[in-house]
This record gives sequence, structure tokens and C-alpha cells, in this order.
Amino acid sequence: MWGDYLKKIDPRVSLDQIQVKLIEFEPGECLCEQGYALDYLFFLVKGKVKIYVTSSEGKRLIVTFNRPVQIFGDIELIQKVNVLNTIEAVSTVHAFAIPVETANKLCMEAAFNQYLLEVVGRKFLTKSMTLSFHLLNEADARFASYLFSISHNENGQFYQPFIAKKDLKEIAEFIGTTVRHQNRIIQIFQQEGILERAPDGIKISDPNLLKEKAKDNLYEMQ
Repeated sequence: MWGDYLKKIDPRVSLDQIQVKLIEFEPGECLCEQGYALDYLFFLVKGKVKIYVTSSEGKRLIVTFNRPVQIFGDIELIQKVNVLNTIEAVSTVHAFAIPVETANKLCMEAAFNQYLLEVVGRKFLTKSMTLSFHLLNEADARFASYLFSISHNENGQFYQPFIAKKDLKEIAEFIGTTVRHQNRIIQIFQQEGILERAPDGIKISDPNLLKEKAKDNLYEMQ
């Protein structure tokens, strides 16, 4: 397993030659939380995570979902700041963790710095496009995109058709809409055959129609 994961990492990052450990996170566990000090530089090698920001009033907004291979903590490492966004496991996640002290030493290598520059540039592009998605698309597209992300695994396979009722309020918050408006969207999706009501939540009936509503799943721009 270790060797297979190492093959996924950019060759400019020599994890086999430094202090590093492989950590497993269960769904709902956080790799790092907004506002706290950065302890590790993470490389996501298995599973899916969601990244979100929390306002001073406690409101949360989804930034993006990520699949392997992704690096987390790079901006904080470079800027010497606390964690900017919370990163939470959606599925079982495996991630390489490099202590900050070791990561700072890696930053002295030109090849690693070039790699970080490319990663940071891609992240700023993703964040810009996600913001545009929030501003330019209606709540139904945002809702569909969120459902698509949590119902499909890192390989794009549909594996989780059921969304619990207790999670729907959280989803409304993440996509920036009200529970009442989201209920209207659910009713429309139900009429269109995309999903159906279940005793304790909703069940996705047609993932292909859901993807069409999601406009190619823009919450997972890599």
C-alpha cells in the first residue's frame, strides 16, 4: 500500500527520504481545521474530502471537494499563517502527513518550491472558478453538484444514493441557501425523477440526471 501511494506523488517530492507517516481518517473527521495552527503538510492519496470556510458568525460555505492527489497546508506553510479552510473526510481517507518542521526544510529545495508554486496557482484558479459558480448558478445547480460529490467516490463511481434528513440542513448552509428553498428544489427534483423521498431523508434515483443538473459537477474542479 505504502509503495503504491508513493508512486502517486510528484517525483519532485521525495517522501521516501524524509520523516512522514500515513494517517487514516474516517468520514466526518478533519485533517485540519480553520483557525488552528498547521501541524502537518498533507498529501491526499486515497478517498475524498470537502473543503469549507466558516465565517465569524459561524456560517459555513463549501469551497470544493478534492480527490487524490492533492496537497493541503501549502499556502499556510508558505505564508506562516493558521489553517485557512477546514478539510473534512467525506469517505475513508488516507493521507501522508509531513511535520511542519520537515516541510520547512523541504522548502529549501528548488524543485519542491516549483511544485508548491504550481499547486498554489491551481488552487487560486479553482477558488476563483468556485466563487463564480456560487455567484452565477442558481441554488438547484449548487444543490445537485453537492449531492453528486457526496454520492460518488474518488473514482467517479456512484456508491451512496441515500442522504439522511439530518444532513439536509447542513447542505443548505454549505451551498448558501435556505432549508425552505432547498425543500422546493427537492420537490422539483422528485417530479423530474432525479430523486425520491425516503422515510429518513432522500434517495437519488437517477445519478445521470443529477449530473446534468450539476452542470458537470463544478464543486470538484481539480
